[in-house]
Amino acid sequence: MSDAPDEADLERLGLYDPGAPDAVDQLAVLRRLFELGATVDEVRRAAPYKLGDLALDLAMRPPGETLDLEEFVDRSDFDPSLIRRLWAAFGLPAEGPVRVTPDVAEALRFCAGMSGWMKPDTVLALARVMGSSSARMAEALLSAFRVDIELPQRSEGTWAQGVESTVVAGRDLLPPFLDAANAVFRRQLVSMSYNLWTTDPDRSAVTFDRTIGFADLVSSTEGVRRASVSELARMVREFEELVWEVVMSAGGRVVKLIGDEAMFVIEDPVAGCQIATRLLDTSPQPVRVGLAYGTVIALYGDYYGETVNLASRLVGAASPSSVAVSDSVRAAAGDRLAFDAVPDGNLKGFGEPVTFHLVRR
Repeated sequence: MSDAPDEADLERLGLYDPGAPDAVDQLAVLRRLFELGATVDEVRRAAPYKLGDLALDLAMRPPGETLDLEEFVDRSDFDPSLIRRLWAAFGLPAEGPVRVTPDVAEALRFCAGMSGWMKPDTVLALARVMGSSSARMAEALLSAFRVDIELPQRSEGTWAQGVESTVVAGRDLLPPFLDAANAVFRRQLVSMSYNLWTTDPDRSAVTFDRTIGFADLVSSTEGVRRASVSELARMVREFEELVWEVVMSAGGRVVKLIGDEAMFVIEDPVAGCQIATRLLDTSPQPVRVGLAYGTVIALYGDYYGETVNLASRLVGAASPSSVAVSDSVRAAAGDRLAFDAVPDGNLKGFGEPVTFHLVRR
């Protein structure tokens, strides 16, 4: 149908029930979707539970033709295999409601073109970082919107009003949010560019000498088992906020948050120890920390190598409310901090017993 279907068409298509208690609401939502440019097929695929999600899609969708992935692949001048791999690297499903909008088409073309001046494997790795970072941001934003805005409006208004608030969020609030994210990214890029760096002998990756730390909530599994959803959300939020505040105020960087564990990096081993002891002193929940200092490999926003592996094992070897550090941290700290020796222990993945120490508090 070239025009939006009328009530009779909608009823015949099984999209509208004039006898339903919410018939007026149904009709208002459907009319709004067609005003936004929805096709009958899109509405049919989204009905009845995903019409609000379709409204968000339509509100954000730029002008131009939207295609299924295979349609875009057939029309593209780039290697079809590369386009499909980039789409997968973005973390987007090959089938379903997520389609190739004009802006994503440009993103695919740009990334495919990058393979002409970067290694294709490097381009795909960067695309995976882009996809995973975007997915986390999207889920965080949607969760906040649903709890703080959508649920209160649903309890106070109609379904049509809730859908309209989603449209407003996608059309009016998302662009400045993305502008803010873009501005922060640019400043982060400048900040990272000032870091001293070198490479491995084969010049295959950037390397740094850094202190790597892992902070872990002690006995959190038992706490999670007993906690309600709201208590668990509060506990994780408090932990993340504390780690972020303590690490950033010391000049370090939070690399990633993994449930009840955080990985951070800082250059100076003494500053790493100070971060760790401050976390122990200020966390409402018991925390333990493992630290190691040495050369790390920087790949796509994360760090790898023996130093990272050692720090991750030391946090497991630390007692509750203690900081276990590698021998390299103790040596680099010199006489600026005091440490208590620990008998050499076996750590998973390390064949020989490992010497480590506890920061004296």
